[in-house]
Amino acid sequence: MKRLFEAFKRRISGKAKLFDAAVEACPWPIPAQGIDLGLLLVVLAMVAFGLLMVYSSSFIFAQERTGDGFAFIKKQLVFAVIGFGALGTISRIDYRRWSKWAYPMLGIAILLLALITIPGIGVKVGGARRWLRIAGFSFQPGEFAKFAVIFFVAYQLTKKRERLHKFVAGVLSNFLLPLPAFLLLLLQPDFGTTVMIILVIFMLLFLAGVPKRFLLGALGLALVAGTWLALGTEYRRHRVMTFLDPWTDPGGKGFQILQSFVGLHNGNFLGVGLGNGREKLFFLPEAHNDFIFAVIGEELGFVGILAVILAFVYLVHRGFKIAWDCQLRYHDQFGMLLASGITLALGLQAFVNMAVVLGLLPTKGLTLPFISYGGSALLVDLAAVGVLLSIGRGPGRVVKKHTLKKGAKPR
Repeated sequence: MKRLFEAFKRRISGKAKLFDAAVEACPWPIPAQGIDLGLLLVVLAMVAFGLLMVYSSSFIFAQERTGDGFAFIKKQLVFAVIGFGALGTISRIDYRRWSKWAYPMLGIAILLLALITIPGIGVKVGGARRWLRIAGFSFQPGEFAKFAVIFFVAYQLTKKRERLHKFVAGVLSNFLLPLPAFLLLLLQPDFGTTVMIILVIFMLLFLAGVPKRFLLGALGLALVAGTWLALGTEYRRHRVMTFLDPWTDPGGKGFQILQSFVGLHNGNFLGVGLGNGREKLFFLPEAHNDFIFAVIGEELGFVGILAVILAFVYLVHRGFKIAWDCQLRYHDQFGMLLASGITLALGLQAFVNMAVVLGLLPTKGLTLPFISYGGSALLVDLAAVGVLLSIGRGPGRVVKKHTLKKGAKPR
């Protein structure tokens, strides 16, 4: 039995080396396998549904604020078109090339986050400076930074896979270089995105095989730091206390979650009907953005809520299947970690958003992926799905048509 195991191990190791050599030798490739139709269709359905709900939840607010009830839906539609264009283009790029772009992406993300701190460039909305104003459109660099860090960590863990048993290579190096991004996110302040990225990093460390004693030690330090950040600032401490009992401040910090409860209660099982919700009529703040899930619950009821939850469950399932297939078929740790990171980021953000609306977590400024209003978030999320589809196609190479002689077959 031992001899069989050793033989199998040598065979797998040989295939892995051959695959690594093929990666270096490949020219610009077109992936060999077909697209993951299930993943693409569920994302397409969620974006279409999101456009419908953004229109329903924002028309009156946009009419009052801008004089054009279609102002928000028109912007969202533009970003949806651009986003699907990015998805289609990126899905044709071999995902292995992202390993070479991991460092530049992280550097660009840190630069964009730093620009926000400059007065006149960064835009402050609702007490937080999170946006850059470009050509009349607002862009949120935190959305890009979220995936830039994930790409970097996936590359680092693959590059140092032989040294992951050491604390510096296995844990410390994955937090040191992205540290400026974390600090700049906290300065905005954007505590929710920072915590979510760190959670995804810990999950990737676990998947990569970093020793559990290192993970437990680092997780303990992270919990201490997170508790201090959550309770050490007055407004965050007030937010936590309001989460525990919203009725202590029903007209202030507790107002939004209480109005969310009212909307969910009104929706009952089948909802009051699409477009007939009342909470979006200046009762529920951020009805078309962070709390669009409450509008869905009011207008489409429990059935609508369940449909959205199942859609995200299916998306996470397809994402992890792509990651597993990449590891199982090609022994490609980078592709597996990258697919897992993208899936975890999208799934975790969706879970946190829905949990906040349902009163299961303190209020965070995280949108519902593909559904909430927000052009930069939609664009970046669709681009990330493009990478996920590329991983699902698998690595491959192409022989240019003009290099083939008549009757010759590509190798």
